[in-house]
Amino acid sequence: MCGILTIVNTGIETGSENLIAACSIIKHRGPDDEGLLTWVPGEAPVIWAGADTAASTHQHWGYEVLRPGVRFKVGFGHRRLSILDLSPAGHQPMRYDPAGLAITFNGEVYNYKEIRKELEAVGHTFVTKSDTEVILHAWAEWGAECLHRFNGMFAFVILDYKKKQLYAVRDRFGVKPLCYYKAPGSLYLASEIKQLRTAPGYSLTLDDDVARQYLGSGAVDYTEATFDKKIRYIKPGHYLQMSLDGDAHNFSIKQWYTLQPKVWSGGYEDAADKLRELLTDAVELRLRSDVPVGSCLSGGLDSSSIVCIVADLLKQKGETAGQETVTACYENARFDEWNFAKMVVEKTGSTSHRTFPSFRNLQDEAANFIWHQDEPTGSTSQFSQWCVFKASHDAGLKVMVDGQGADEQLAGYGGNDISFYSGLIRKWQFAGLLSEALAYKKENGQLPIGFLLNALRLNTGMKVPMQVADWLRPVQVASLHAVPAPDLQQNLLRQVYNAPLPALLRYEDRNSMAWSVESRTPFMDYRLLEFSLGLPERFVYRNGTRKAILRTAMKNVIPQAISDRRDKMGFVTPEEIWLKTDGRKWFEEGVAKTAAKFDGRLLDAKATIAHVQEMMEGKREFNFMPWRVLCLGIWQEQMGG
Repeated sequence: MCGILTIVNTGIETGSENLIAACSIIKHRGPDDEGLLTWVPGEAPVIWAGADTAASTHQHWGYEVLRPGVRFKVGFGHRRLSILDLSPAGHQPMRYDPAGLAITFNGEVYNYKEIRKELEAVGHTFVTKSDTEVILHAWAEWGAECLHRFNGMFAFVILDYKKKQLYAVRDRFGVKPLCYYKAPGSLYLASEIKQLRTAPGYSLTLDDDVARQYLGSGAVDYTEATFDKKIRYIKPGHYLQMSLDGDAHNFSIKQWYTLQPKVWSGGYEDAADKLRELLTDAVELRLRSDVPVGSCLSGGLDSSSIVCIVADLLKQKGETAGQETVTACYENARFDEWNFAKMVVEKTGSTSHRTFPSFRNLQDEAANFIWHQDEPTGSTSQFSQWCVFKASHDAGLKVMVDGQGADEQLAGYGGNDISFYSGLIRKWQFAGLLSEALAYKKENGQLPIGFLLNALRLNTGMKVPMQVADWLRPVQVASLHAVPAPDLQQNLLRQVYNAPLPALLRYEDRNSMAWSVESRTPFMDYRLLEFSLGLPERFVYRNGTRKAILRTAMKNVIPQAISDRRDKMGFVTPEEIWLKTDGRKWFEEGVAKTAAKFDGRLLDAKATIAHVQEMMEGKREFNFMPWRVLCLGIWQEQMGG
């Protein structure tokens, strides 16, 4: 896990100071080492040391420190968080001269050992134990087709200095970030948006549509667009390709991966066994590390499954040290999951670390938290995650596995019901529809009349009622999608590709890397997603129970009390209590300041303030709107607005 940077100049420019600045600002992503590279056509790339290059790297390679004023066509920057091959041999940027390739790479290719064996069988030899070198050799052997062999999370830029081509690649689901900005005379590619903002002459051009959608629904990262009209993300499963001949700055973006769910035709129990098998293998791959690996543990189904699988794998290998877990806890029992997390800790013999996020923590750290996030966040739940990774860092844990990604593929959220019932109607599965409606009543005490009526409306072309954010200007629907998806699978695909998963992956990346921690997400293994999204709807949402198949798969693996849980919490905070008690003045002042700044442009200031006041007084149902307004204001101030 690292941070990367690429600058491509239209000509041969003097700009190494720009390279240095954009690499220095992400020291948190890679405090262990720093490296840079410059290339001028007709010459071999030159690798340089930086101000933070490790002493062992200096001793091993003897690189000269990059100074301002060095001319280049292409420049690379790299900050290293050493996870695999901790030796100086794993230093980046890395060159593979026989093929004329150089790379700056962020992430992990978990199955690099298997790919390395394939390459050795056809004559390749290796000088490091890193996955970075495997990527270079794989690209030399198979070109961009090698991407289909990789199981991992990755964003990297490859310079083919013999063919004068540049490639910037992002993994299948965008677990690792890669954004770009066309500055005057230069193209910037980077891990974090803050790097792009170091470009000479940069200024924010706020995308009002993105900001308004965020304020109204909380949706962010649902397309390649950002809050800045000039900055974009490379989409998940895509790569950018650019010719480096001449001074033109033209590039194309191509899709290399398309999610194709594998339709399951077998029985339910066999599917549960297959799910457990895939998840176990995904977890085992993500334990490959040359540093200790810990686990984020909330006490929910997803993280508990991972912690228990890790414990079983360690036991099979005869490792007695056990694992370390980190849990966010709260004094208010309504938001605290420690009783469930404790069951997992006791079952697995884990060493537990606990963190207690408070309103004072939020108030003191909000500016730093938002700066690291690069863009506004949907709620203070992300701050709870921030505290978990901070505690991981304080405990000396450099790698953490986490349950992100399960809810979106296995219907873990509320809000799937209309699409679920609609799909059963569309497929004429009326017996199943009746069975599920009765099961819902058994779980919740009443029939899902509203969901069923809206499912019927969806199938008959009638309008489905949607909430409206009447305090926005112009007024708009308070959700990302104006119409529910027609069936459960389509709704889950929306969650994977549009919202909320892309935003959650951004939060996870920035929160973990802010504390120099690598986060690994077994549920994001592409094999698991292709399998889960190909399952029959009633395997996933079954007898009124969400994530039914995961509960079945984890039977006798996790504590029964956790399998029986029906409440959904995750990285939750007592945001409603903070809003109405300790944090009331802070929220009021922040909302009023932001409302005044964007009055008439994004929102109506009076209506916004009144909306928040009613929420504070309990006259309006609580949601995360006050945080979104406050957060946008803090973020815009940081941008110089």
